[in-house]
Amino acid sequence: MQLDMIRYIHQIRTPILDQFFTLLDYFDRIEFFFVLIPIVWLSFGWKWGLRLFYILLLSYFTNQLLKELFACPRPFHVDNSLGIIQVKGFGFPSGTGQNVILLSGILLTTWKSSWRYLVATIYILLISFSRIYLGLHYPTDILGGFFVGFLLFLVFRYIFPFIEKKLQHLSQVTLFGLSQIAPLLLLFLLSTKSSIRMVSLGMGLAIGSFVIYEKILFLRPHKKYLLRALIGVLGTALFYGFLLLIPMKGADALQFLVLGMWTSLGNEVVCKKLVS
Repeated sequence: MQLDMIRYIHQIRTPILDQFFTLLDYFDRIEFFFVLIPIVWLSFGWKWGLRLFYILLLSYFTNQLLKELFACPRPFHVDNSLGIIQVKGFGFPSGTGQNVILLSGILLTTWKSSWRYLVATIYILLISFSRIYLGLHYPTDILGGFFVGFLLFLVFRYIFPFIEKKLQHLSQVTLFGLSQIAPLLLLFLLSTKSSIRMVSLGMGLAIGSFVIYEKILFLRPHKKYLLRALIGVLGTALFYGFLLLIPMKGADALQFLVLGMWTSLGNEVVCKKLVS
């Protein structure tokens, strides 16, 4: 029945729609982090940037482990003609479905604008539908992702603050050690190229954060937060592009460690010089 639904949706396919929904696949790539994290980091502070990254890191590992547990095929695995684009791995639950609910929940509880409900609704519906249209997920994959994403939002909302209070009583040396060891432990659960990149990125972000804290480099609130966000996104994109030009075969971990340090510390220093 779900395959029939996707086949029915494909009756409205056009080259323009194919291109549009393919572009939305960007929201399921690691490059999306290189936009989202710098924006939050430089606009709302390094603590918020770290919180967001860690919940997304937890979402990634949770999703990958659940995919391996259920081992459900994607629509294009069953009918190759449905795969407008094709990706690796299983389908249930949808990682994109997880993140749209998780991020929308954070948006709705932190952004006070009356526009937040409209923005969240459009984001959820458009991105979720794109996964079905592209032949990457069944509707049940999306719904499963919604459920897991809601649970992760509850973790972010209620458990993260509890953990942060406990961590406040630890020394800086202990906190730094935990920031490096805890991500590495996740690799015992799942050791893939993508997971190594995510863990390395997190370790780099943490290193940059500790330098910021020790050297008192953190940015103060500033009305030019949009300019800060733009500098952060462009700076991270350029630095990422620079790293890709350096021949470092098999050194993904080092590349993403350095990228994490730039995303946290490098962007912070640049913004402090240009927009203080």
